[in-house]
Amino acid sequence: MVQQANDLVDGHQIRLDLIDSVRDNSIELQSPEQTRQATDVYIFTVNRIQKNINNDPNLKALDKKRLLTDLAGVLAEYDRSNYYLFSATALRFTMITRIQEVVDQRRIKAILNSDIVTALQVIPFFDHKPYAPDVLKHAAAIEPSLLLSKFGEFAFHRYAAEVLEAICSRAPMHVSYYMGTNNSVFQVMSTLDENGYPAIQAMMQIYRKVGSNSRVYLLLDRLMDNRILFSQAREMVKDRDSLFRYLIDVRKKSDVFAEHSIDVELQYTSSRRIRYINDLHEEDDDVRFRIIDSIPLPSEELYTMLVYGEDEVFTSSFLGIFNRLMKRMRSPGSYEFLHSVGMNRYRTFIRMCAGYNTLPQFLGKMSAWEKRSLFNRIVGGLGQEDNPLQEAVAVADIYGSLTSAEDREIFSAALKKEYETQQRTDPGVNILYQTLLQLLGISGNNPDLQEDVSALSGLSNASLFRKDGHIQQHFFFDDDDGHASFASFLSSFSGKPGWTIVDQKTYVIVQSIGGKFIRLFANKPTAEYAGQDAIRMYFQTHGHFPDVVVHRGHSYYVSTAIESLTPNAGLVILGSCGGYNNISRVLAYSPNAQIISSKQVGTMVVNNALIFTICEDLRSGKNIQWDNVWKAVNTSIKWNKTAVERFADYQEPHKNLGAILIRMYRKSL
Repeated sequence: MVQQANDLVDGHQIRLDLIDSVRDNSIELQSPEQTRQATDVYIFTVNRIQKNINNDPNLKALDKKRLLTDLAGVLAEYDRSNYYLFSATALRFTMITRIQEVVDQRRIKAILNSDIVTALQVIPFFDHKPYAPDVLKHAAAIEPSLLLSKFGEFAFHRYAAEVLEAICSRAPMHVSYYMGTNNSVFQVMSTLDENGYPAIQAMMQIYRKVGSNSRVYLLLDRLMDNRILFSQAREMVKDRDSLFRYLIDVRKKSDVFAEHSIDVELQYTSSRRIRYINDLHEEDDDVRFRIIDSIPLPSEELYTMLVYGEDEVFTSSFLGIFNRLMKRMRSPGSYEFLHSVGMNRYRTFIRMCAGYNTLPQFLGKMSAWEKRSLFNRIVGGLGQEDNPLQEAVAVADIYGSLTSAEDREIFSAALKKEYETQQRTDPGVNILYQTLLQLLGISGNNPDLQEDVSALSGLSNASLFRKDGHIQQHFFFDDDDGHASFASFLSSFSGKPGWTIVDQKTYVIVQSIGGKFIRLFANKPTAEYAGQDAIRMYFQTHGHFPDVVVHRGHSYYVSTAIESLTPNAGLVILGSCGGYNNISRVLAYSPNAQIISSKQVGTMVVNNALIFTICEDLRSGKNIQWDNVWKAVNTSIKWNKTAVERFADYQEPHKNLGAILIRMYRKSL
């Protein structure tokens, strides 16, 4: 039984090995480095996992067969058409070996929680471990949708009910999509609704009255404590703007039912309003901000728009809303104001203020004691957050944006004190604070960190070229901004020496005609889907995938570009904003990629200058040195004051504190 499962794994390894027609324990790809990495993933790491399974005395024969069959199932997903996409598999297999080999349960929990998306891909390898319920309940807070899709993999365990209760408590809207159908989620809910699981019980009561398709589930918190009647809830969800105001009040609680679902709803309305204001950026302020001025929105509502719409807000939009927030603030000071909104996403707001140079104005309405107390709170309690790494990135960004020497001194002292307090607690939290201190240069010296930062300061020319040259993919989208960006992108190369543009109906290829061979594939925004599909088919047919990927569009389109990434990508340029979630996802698909992003909002003038400068360096055979690229771009855009201001928010890969922190923390674990 176990031997058959081992043979199944071995058979898939041999199949992948023979894709290049030679059985030699080597997976041949475009470059020697990729060949080494793929071989390590499909051959050596799989062998290691197999050995660990077979030699584990705590596993019964049936368990060994199950795990080996799951391992074979992962390998079965890959064939000649997609075996080059080994980075996601590498993350999964590395996670499996750490589950197998790390003895300290607190440390392995920190490892799994630091990359919960990958952890949920390998549930069969830890679902029987004592820490499984804790990890899965943690996933309920930050990845409820993915966790629900995996629920069937652990539904037979006794702890499945408590995990489902955690999901219902956090994300009832996500759970509601599963209600009323024949699936493991609803089956468990149907048997538990009267057995002491309050969130599940409340959801079943709502379901019996309105079914699964209703926003009433957003008001689970107020329904469960009987603060509103069901008839009131049904009326309240009909008007999304009124619901927005009501949910702001609900979200002031530190521990609220439906937290994740409420956040999704607040983000939807906030982003919609922010985009409306952004679209009027050329109008006078009385027109542009009419949406928040005609009936003056209170400061709490403006605050919510900013912290939930951060991925969309233009600099001028932020400043206009922030100034109105400060004028309409009903609290006597900024510190009281943050408490009046329940400290909801306060780190996000402080980080935004620091990035937009409004933090001195906001802190100016605090006493010295209040400012010190705020800084202590910002750096403290990361281990108690749903997503400690995300909050740590915010801490790093805040410190990196502080301009006052006094503020930096207060902040660094608070961070050092918190680290000393945490030293004897959870090892994952301890490592997180230690990494923060080293990254920010406050204390300690990590040679690996310095080596990483140095390596990120540039890219060798050779690393971005394969046998058939250098390839980039640029993503454009079918909206007004997409059309304007595409036209400006083409104009930045059109008529320039050494470049030509080839029209391929649904996409274009910007191609070098002198120097090293470079091709930039860009879908036409009028053929958003057809163009991207045609480019993808071209890459699959020729077996060479983009060395550089560029996202040109609003942040809500960014998933399209990120999900196209392969380990081939050495550089990813996020032409819109580049928040924690985007950076983390880029590194999941392309672990070795360098990332260029903007702390705020990208602009086509900057993006065009940046891309052209990089391409010219590559065409001439130069190595990329980011400091030199930044100087060249600043020179080329100096005629455009707005572009110069926007470019100041772009982060060089070796200065992107969030990306470096994520890399170093995961490596340190």
